[in-house]
Amino acid sequence: MNKTKLEKAVKEPMIMNQKLFIQKSGEILNSMSMEQLRRCLYNIARKTHESKREAFLKLLEDCCDQDERDSKDKFLYKRLIPDEKVKEKLSEIKSIFTKIENGELCLSAQGYEDYSNGYWASEWIWEYEDNEGISRIIEDAVLFAHDCMNDCRYEEAVTIFNLVMDTQIFVEDEWGGDSFELSLEEMVDEELVSVNLKVFALDVLYSNYQLQTAAQRASVLYSYFTYPYFKDIHIEDIFSIGREELRDTDMFLQSWIDFLMRQSGEVAARLLREGLLYYKGTEGLLEMARKSYKEHPSLYLAGLLEYEKTHDYEKIKEIGKEALDRIESDLKIRGEIALKAAQASHCVNDSKFMRKCWYEAFYSNSTVPNYLRLFADEEVTREYKVPAENRIEELHISDCHNNHSISETSKNNVTELEYKYLCFFSGNFDRIQNWCMKQKNPLGWSGNFISHGLDLMILYLYVGNNLGKAGKKIAVQVSNRIGFNESKNLLFMKESSVFETEVSVQKGDEIFWNIFCLWKVNYAITMDEMKSHVEWLESIIDKRIDGIVGGKFRDKYNDVALLAAALGEVKESLGMKMAKDMVINRYLERYPRHSAFRGALKEYID
Repeated sequence: MNKTKLEKAVKEPMIMNQKLFIQKSGEILNSMSMEQLRRCLYNIARKTHESKREAFLKLLEDCCDQDERDSKDKFLYKRLIPDEKVKEKLSEIKSIFTKIENGELCLSAQGYEDYSNGYWASEWIWEYEDNEGISRIIEDAVLFAHDCMNDCRYEEAVTIFNLVMDTQIFVEDEWGGDSFELSLEEMVDEELVSVNLKVFALDVLYSNYQLQTAAQRASVLYSYFTYPYFKDIHIEDIFSIGREELRDTDMFLQSWIDFLMRQSGEVAARLLREGLLYYKGTEGLLEMARKSYKEHPSLYLAGLLEYEKTHDYEKIKEIGKEALDRIESDLKIRGEIALKAAQASHCVNDSKFMRKCWYEAFYSNSTVPNYLRLFADEEVTREYKVPAENRIEELHISDCHNNHSISETSKNNVTELEYKYLCFFSGNFDRIQNWCMKQKNPLGWSGNFISHGLDLMILYLYVGNNLGKAGKKIAVQVSNRIGFNESKNLLFMKESSVFETEVSVQKGDEIFWNIFCLWKVNYAITMDEMKSHVEWLESIIDKRIDGIVGGKFRDKYNDVALLAAALGEVKESLGMKMAKDMVINRYLERYPRHSAFRGALKEYID
C-alpha cells in the first residue's frame, strides 16, 4: 500500500459509538467544577440550532425536576399533555383508524402506462386523490404518538404506532379495476404522507423498550425488524433519544445478544454483530465468533473489519487464518474472510500465505474474478491452477440466481451460466463451442449461452494485448457480465493498490483485459486449432447477421455490427491484413439499402 493512501487512511476520523461517547463524557463531566459545568452548558445552548432549542430547554427543565423525584422510583417526568386530552385523542384515533381498516375511508386513483423512458421500459403510474384526508390523519397520528412518547405515555404511543404500521389503506381504481392496498412505507414512497420513517422507527423501538418488561423487550423489539424501513436501524440509536434515559441497558444488551444468537437470517446476523461490538467491543465479538462460528460465521468477518480500521494487519492475518481453519469451506463468506487475510498478509510481507488465501477465496466463493486473481501472480498460478480447475468440476450448480451480497449462510453454489464461464476460463473451449452449437436458429438468442460464448471466444482468439475498437466493447461486455467491476478488492491484482475498492469503470475494464491476457498465456492452443475456431465463429456470425438484417430486427443491428467488426479484428491479429475492412465491406455490399445497419458497421471503420 503506498504511503499517501496509508496516511489518508490513518487520518480518517474514527466514529465513536454511543456507549464509549457516554463513558468518556461522564469521565470529563465528573472532573469538572460547578462553574465549568455551567460554562459548558451555556456554550452548548449558544451553539444549539434553532430546530433543537425547544428540546434543549425541555432537557434543562427535566434536569431541574430530577432532584425532586425519588431516585429509587422510575423517572416520572412532568407530563405536559392533560390526561383527558390524551384519552379523548386516543379514542378519536382508534375510531378513525377502524374506519380506514374497514375501507369506509379510502383513496381513489387513476392509472396509466408511462412511456417516457421508451416503449420497452414503460411503467404503470398511479395518480391518487385523497378526498377523505387520510394522509393528514396518518401524519397527525404519528405526531401525536411522538408527543405521547415525549410525555412518557408509552402505552398510548405504542398503541398509535401499531395502528399506523398495521393499517392498510384501501385504494379504489376510478376506472373500475380491482382495488388495492398501500402500507405506510408505500404511502411515503408515493409521497402521499410526509413521515420520516427512520425517526418513526426509532420512536417505535424506544417506546416499546420503555413499555415492555425486561423479559419481553428483546423479542418484541426484534419483531419490528420485519418491517422494511427498519432494515438500516441500529439498536444503539434508541439510547440517545427520548426524555428518559433507558434503564438496565446492560441487562437488555445481554438478553438482546442471547436472543439474536438463537435467530437466523441476515437481519439477526447484522443486529448481532452490531450488538456485540457495541456491548463487548472487538475482543468480545471475536470471543463470541469462536463460540458460534458454525451458526454465525459473519462474526469473524466483522472482527476483521474492525481491526482493518486500525490497520492492525498482523491481527487480521492471525484471526483470518484461525477463521479459515474453522469455518466450513463451502460457505461463501469464508471467501470474503480469505481476501481480508490476503490483504493483511501482503502488508506484512507474507506472500506465501497471501497466495494460499487467494486460492481459498476462490475455493469458498467460486466467482470468475476470484478465479482470474490466481493468474495475477506466476507462483500462485503454478501452485493453484490445477487445484482450482478441479474445484470447478466439484461445484454444485443451482437454479438460484446469486446476488452480490453474501449472507453468512450462503453456500458456494453457482448458476449454470456461471459454471459455463468457469469452464471457459479453465480451458474447456470445445465444450464452449458445443454449448453454442446447441443454438440451431440464428434468431432467438436472448437468454441462451451462445451470445456469451461468442464474446468469450472472440477475446480468447485475439492475438496481442492491444484490442481494437470492437474488441474493447466486447471486453467491457464480458467484464460486466462476470461482475468484474463490482467484485471486491478489484485492484488487489495491482500491488500498489491492495486496499482500493472503488475504481473508475475505465480503470476496471483495463484491469480486466490485463488479467485476461495473463490468464490466456496459461491456456494456449495450436494455430490450427485457432484457425478452426475462427472459421466456426465466422460461420455463426454470418448466419446471425443474415437472420437479423434480413429480418429487419433493427434493435439488434448494433449488436451484429459489433460481432462483424470484432471478427475482423481477430482475423487481423492472426496476420490477415485489412481483414476488418474486408469483413465490413462484405456486409456493406450485401446490404446496400439497409442504412441503419450500414451506419452501425461504419462506426468500426478505422
